[in-house]
Amino acid sequence: MDSLEDLGGPWDDLVQQAGGSIFQTSVWVRAWWEAFGDGKRWHVVGVWAGDRLVGLAPFCWERTRSGARRLRTLGSPQADYGGILAAPELAWSVAKVLGEAVYEDRSWDVLWMPEVPQQAEATHQLIAHLRERGARSFLRTGCTCRVPLPRSWPEYLARLSRSTRKRLLQKARRLEELGAEMVCAKSPWDSAVGIDAFVRLHTARWKAQGRYDLFMNAAEAHFHRRLTAALAERNWLDLCWLRVEGSALAAVYDFRFGKTVYSYLSAVDLHRMHYLSPGIVLTLWRIRAAIEDGQSWYDLLRGDEPYKRSLGALPSPTFTYQVIHNKRWRGWWYLALGPLRDRMLRKEAMKPRALGPEANTESASL
Repeated sequence: MDSLEDLGGPWDDLVQQAGGSIFQTSVWVRAWWEAFGDGKRWHVVGVWAGDRLVGLAPFCWERTRSGARRLRTLGSPQADYGGILAAPELAWSVAKVLGEAVYEDRSWDVLWMPEVPQQAEATHQLIAHLRERGARSFLRTGCTCRVPLPRSWPEYLARLSRSTRKRLLQKARRLEELGAEMVCAKSPWDSAVGIDAFVRLHTARWKAQGRYDLFMNAAEAHFHRRLTAALAERNWLDLCWLRVEGSALAAVYDFRFGKTVYSYLSAVDLHRMHYLSPGIVLTLWRIRAAIEDGQSWYDLLRGDEPYKRSLGALPSPTFTYQVIHNKRWRGWWYLALGPLRDRMLRKEAMKPRALGPEANTESASL
């Protein structure tokens, strides 16, 4: 197969089989590649059993500033989950085959795989195989938070602390009395209009604090417009607003895939009814909608901010792997520049996406 489009069907089938996330689908990768692919090369390794795709290592190739040749997971760092994909019944075998193929590939010095979830056994096995061959790996841990969804809304509310439940329901009731309603995009055309409205609200929120907003970057804005259109066509997009008298107080940018809703970004108007925590209330209503749709998880993604736990989210570790090939001198030079690179990564981490959704600013008022 010569392109991402040719591989799209088998790719997404494998994501479903492997219990992967929206961030590992061909839809996400194609949108990401269109926005951020300049200066990189597609480097995807697949394992087939007859005409069935049973394993996939989705990387791209790039040259770092130090001159090292790096493979990185396609879709990162915008993706909150990454790793290789493997059919569950063949996970060990696929990891070994992919590990051997990657190790013997002479085109790379450094392998970077961020945000690998704990349950991604095939990825952890691949890293273990590379270590057995002599590669040196470095590990950084992170955290995501997911809300396990019960069968009913009353059962969910019963899981919350008494004080949190009382305050949230009081605020939600007050907003409803003021005419608040949740409105969601229903078509690709709605999503095109909706993402522009979301960008305005999101950007205004960060500008008000004198901080950088990710949508100020042209590539980021292009990526999200391309992504929302593609996701809306597959009914995988939930772009929703909490509106009062025709204007948005808050908005959420969610994805739906498998039995999980992913809460990717949120925005809130800091100047109107902030005392009623519209961002938190909208998230609460989105959790209710996910329960009513029969979903199993509402994933609040990176970070373990207090508001997430107050909503019943459980922390789950993630792992970022950096592997240095033991037979590539450029990899060791890359490693020697580690302190400088770490400072750059810390600077990157200060951007809004890494700080979690804007609903975090309301956590103190729960």
